[in-house]
Amino acid sequence: MTPATADVAKAARLVSHALNPKSRPGPDSEYRTLMARYQTDDGFRDLVETVAESMALHVRAATPLGLVVAGDLDGPFAVNLDNCGLPIRPERTGRRLDRLCFALVLVALAAFAYPHGENLIDTSTPTVRPEELERFITAHARAAQANAAGIDEDVELALSDAITEWLDLPEVLPHARGGYRQGCRRYYVTRLLSFLVDTGRARREPALSDASGDAFVLNDRFRVGLAETAETLVAQGFAAWAGNLDFYGGGGGNEQLGRDGGPHQAAEEV
Repeated sequence: MTPATADVAKAARLVSHALNPKSRPGPDSEYRTLMARYQTDDGFRDLVETVAESMALHVRAATPLGLVVAGDLDGPFAVNLDNCGLPIRPERTGRRLDRLCFALVLVALAAFAYPHGENLIDTSTPTVRPEELERFITAHARAAQANAAGIDEDVELALSDAITEWLDLPEVLPHARGGYRQGCRRYYVTRLLSFLVDTGRARREPALSDASGDAFVLNDRFRVGLAETAETLVAQGFAAWAGNLDFYGGGGGNEQLGRDGGPHQAAEEV
């Protein structure tokens, strides 16, 4: 193998690590060695990005957790609700409900964890508890229904069906073997957070768990992917819709729903 061929092989190995959600650049690992070279060798970085582009992938960022890549919408590594690994039921009615509710939880999670667009460019590890996230979604969904006339038309079209389905669901349906049965709000929240753990975008944090359940900590892989692919949707769409609704009916429109379910002072708009 020539040196040039060896470098191509190493670049491909780095891309393969990036595609594996369980792979991490641990001490003395091949992944860490390749990451170090990617960050210090301009020629190797260009080679890695060329290899990725040939596979319809784009390198988004190099983080302590590894290389973050994303697939083209029409490429072989494109990810959507149907192929991402979430438990979407195959029958028509169940599939529609699952897609709407998981999508709503994912968008709401972004607004909950990163309530201001600038948070997406800062290294941060927000903590999320399922019960708090569920309350956040439900309160904003009710507010949206009550203030439908003030919602941006595009956001209304995208989320109205999901909001209706969400509010029709019971809060919890306990499963006989523990956890929650499909068809309740808590199920969709906990399964989405567990999915992020399985795909390397969050972790469970036992030290922060309490009587209400597990605590989940989002990581840079989630933040970077969100910032690159959905920042406009979150910052200008859902966040504007949810954050600017004065559904407490008290003041001059400068309060928004906080992460704890109560109002807090909104940041001034510049």
